[in-house]
Amino acid sequence: MRTAITLLIITATLATCACAQEIGNFQCEPLGRQIVLAEGGVAQAVIVKLADAPNPVIFAAEELKAHLDAMTGADFEISETVPATGAAIILGDCPEAREAGIDVTAIARDGYVIRVRGERVFILGPDDHSDKSAVLFDVTTPFPREASRYIMEDELGAARWDFERGTLYGVYRFLEELGCRWFFPGEKGSVVPDTPDLSFDAVELREEPVFILRKVGQETWQWYYLNSLSKESVVHVEEYEELGWGGRALRLWLLRMRGGSEWFAFNHRPPRMQLEERFGAEHPEYFAVRENGQRDLAPQPGRTGHLCYTEPGVLDIAKSDIDAYYAGVPGAEMGFIPHSVRLGTYNNGWSVSAIYGRTISLLPHDSFVACQCEDCAPYVHPDRDYGAQNSELVWQFVEKMADWLKDAHPDSLITCLAYSSYSERPPGLERLPDNVIVGMCPALYARTHNQVAEDHYQDMMRMVGEWSTVNDRDMLIWLHHLYRHRAQRRTGVPMLLMHHAQRLFRELSQDANMMHIEMDADSLMLEHLNRYVFLRLLYNPNLDVDQIVDDYARSFYGPGAEIALAILKDVEARSMDVARDEPGPVDVWEKYFTEEAVQGYRAQAEELLAATEGTRYAQAAELFSRWFVGRIEEGRALYVRDVKTVAESDAGQVSIRAQISDITIDGKLDEEAWARSARVNFVNNVDGEPTQLKTDLRLLRAPENLYFSFTCHDPNAGELPTGEGETDSVELFLDPQHDADSYYWWWIDMAGRTLDWRFPGGGEPVDKDWESAAEVATSVEDGQWIVEVRIPRADMADGLIEPKGRPWGANFGRSVQRPPQEKDAFSCWSPLIRGKFHQPELFGHIFFVK
Repeated sequence: MRTAITLLIITATLATCACAQEIGNFQCEPLGRQIVLAEGGVAQAVIVKLADAPNPVIFAAEELKAHLDAMTGADFEISETVPATGAAIILGDCPEAREAGIDVTAIARDGYVIRVRGERVFILGPDDHSDKSAVLFDVTTPFPREASRYIMEDELGAARWDFERGTLYGVYRFLEELGCRWFFPGEKGSVVPDTPDLSFDAVELREEPVFILRKVGQETWQWYYLNSLSKESVVHVEEYEELGWGGRALRLWLLRMRGGSEWFAFNHRPPRMQLEERFGAEHPEYFAVRENGQRDLAPQPGRTGHLCYTEPGVLDIAKSDIDAYYAGVPGAEMGFIPHSVRLGTYNNGWSVSAIYGRTISLLPHDSFVACQCEDCAPYVHPDRDYGAQNSELVWQFVEKMADWLKDAHPDSLITCLAYSSYSERPPGLERLPDNVIVGMCPALYARTHNQVAEDHYQDMMRMVGEWSTVNDRDMLIWLHHLYRHRAQRRTGVPMLLMHHAQRLFRELSQDANMMHIEMDADSLMLEHLNRYVFLRLLYNPNLDVDQIVDDYARSFYGPGAEIALAILKDVEARSMDVARDEPGPVDVWEKYFTEEAVQGYRAQAEELLAATEGTRYAQAAELFSRWFVGRIEEGRALYVRDVKTVAESDAGQVSIRAQISDITIDGKLDEEAWARSARVNFVNNVDGEPTQLKTDLRLLRAPENLYFSFTCHDPNAGELPTGEGETDSVELFLDPQHDADSYYWWWIDMAGRTLDWRFPGGGEPVDKDWESAAEVATSVEDGQWIVEVRIPRADMADGLIEPKGRPWGANFGRSVQRPPQEKDAFSCWSPLIRGKFHQPELFGHIFFVK
């Protein structure tokens, strides 16, 4: 554990001081008296900022005045001199603050001090003194709808907002003491009390964040994002319109939430440094050798550009790029495309995600492909658990780069995530240099809902503990709070994990001081309380979630607080159960967010509306009713319409008829039996519409075998590549026991290469050693390619039983490497499936008939 531990006093809620805590540097001393700020709507104090105050202090004075004026109805003066008598709120570093014993240089970045001397309240922290922070003065003006991505990045991007603003954060903390709250971006998420008679219960504070990187969800946002997100998430445009969502409103909210002000580079390096585009043609040896013997370069399918991490040239280009960056070479001179150079305006044309300030990311390309060359082979271990298979390969490269960087750029740091198939610490890695920030985005537990089960949680903390001792530098944690992301069948399912976050962040703070959390973006209201609580806890993990949520309910819903709390408590409890038990898309609505539960939320929401009617809390109650409870209701209604009703109908059902004549597995469907078989067609996995390239599936049964054939229509069938990893394929899923959990799987590509695995269910690992003895043949004809399969029934549990009145669960899929339209890349038979094929609860049904 490297986090400094000091016995200090901290606020137990957002507005009062309480017991001693241990994590970080938080001091609080109530003085037992009040300082009057306004009486009867007339200001009794002045705001002071020096004539030469830096931009963050000027903006802090404007924000303080705007809020005090709104609270009291007064007109507070901003003065450039400290009055000889009377109450004054003095902002920023100044001679009077130094006379009061405040040394701003001793305050950590994003930290602040609030100190009281007589009637004077000093608020200050480290502040930027350059022109960069002038962007603050634009943040209250909304973007025009037609603003481009370049303008958005210029005004809202990470590099643009990398400057100190401690005094501003201290002002927001002071306003919280007076009752102001900002629960989500925009005016509708703000609480500004109406208090013509306003006093400050004098308290002295010193607070410094525990996590120096506090990034939770999107930090840049413009309206065109809605169109791009709609491909992957069910974004409710009307909700965002009503809430007034926009890029500058979001950035202002992040300021008020005291989000992290320093940026670090820690994303995937190869695509952001455009290594394939810059070096692929002249130096293919820099890139990984695939299992098919080809270098990982276009036109290979999937994400290309993965590196050969034992190739000396890969070390050389990494070093030369780093040298060039710190020498001030513009990105345009490095061969980066104009688009990325323009996006990197505030980083000299370089990607802020790959190299920025004092940090350099060495994170490999996503969807990692390990090089199969003879030099990399000793570092690749496919026999190990997934998270350890490529750890030695990646981390030996990081270690070599770190050793070089110590002398070449001694003030810089390398970042790399323990991620994907290199999540586990390599057995032989004793130490890494202290110039390496190890990130953790664990293969199995990166998504927060996958950490809730106690055994999962403990295993993740084991991984953190093992990595934390590899050097003496605090870690970076990257989490995905993404439950509904790319999962249409989860639309409207809440995943409220506030208490889980409290436990997680407190424990992680012992070994980490940087946190990046991706958030579901489909609904602001479904996620607003998660995001609010997460940001609070990342600044101060000592805070108590129960008190944060209680304060939220009473500040936002007033007389309806207890009703809102009851809903939230039940939703969180069910969310925890869903995360712990990992139910499928049917059980989540049938066993957890049931019809009775959702109807109960609606009844309580109506009570909330009645309790707040005619009060200033009515707007918040309406938003909660419509966009929190309403989104859950919408999700359940979609489930009933698109899953429950369809599953109870004839859709997704087919009869598998008895074979009437011999079948030869030769890739030709010329036997009489095939002519009499049932046939079904496929729909895409995005919106359930028929695909442009048709797929005809036929199926037959015999006492000891099952027969399936796929006719995959494609006008270019004869020209399709057939190399390993680059060709089209089909898949079969059979659940003979119809338990919607265990099943058998076959993958067959158009060249006849086959995989067969058993999925035992119950959380057990996949049995990749299972062999089905399936017989497969493929053929290519004009405008189509064919797969013909015979599967013995004896090796499947209950495979030989002829069920009466009970079907088998089944699904059949097709993957197209180069589809005529993107949404047709994956298609299948079951009309219930959206997204991945492996959803046994949404399989169709095959009935055995005579």
